[in-house]
Amino acid sequence: MSQNIMLVVYPIQTVLIFGMMKNKILALMVFALLAAGLQAQTTLNELYREFAGAENVTKVNLNGLALMLARPFMEDHGSGKLTSIRVLSLEECRQEVKERFSRAALSFRDEEYELFLNANDKDEKARIFVKIEDEVIREMVIMTMGDDPALVHLKGKFRPSDIDEMSNGGR
Repeated sequence: MSQNIMLVVYPIQTVLIFGMMKNKILALMVFALLAAGLQAQTTLNELYREFAGAENVTKVNLNGLALMLARPFMEDHGSGKLTSIRVLSLEECRQEVKERFSRAALSFRDEEYELFLNANDKDEKARIFVKIEDEVIREMVIMTMGDDPALVHLKGKFRPSDIDEMSNGGR
């Protein structure tokens, strides 16, 4: 009699275990697909970190005291509003590094920034992204791709009129 009960219990346990395993496998597959989708996106800090250590890259970081000391030499428009400048120039890097940067820059997706300008020329591309808070541009990211790739990250407080003024040469 106990053998008959055991024969009934084992198939039920097998079905329950298989059902739980199937759910776990399905959940793992969903997480793997989500992770792959997130991996395809490149954030600003990831992009900077990846290429800051490349051979022959030129890095410039200015903030705080450095900008305060440079203020007398800067033009009036927007200079008092700039709090940080971070530049990566890959002009002297190997072609392979430049191409890798261009691919990474083209896949740049950071939820904090929105596309402000997209310019494509024959051999050059440029993207400008901005982070806006309370109708003020708090950050601007400029990426150029091609023979002289670069990343410029500006922090400060800019109104759209400041950008217009700078692009018109201060007029």
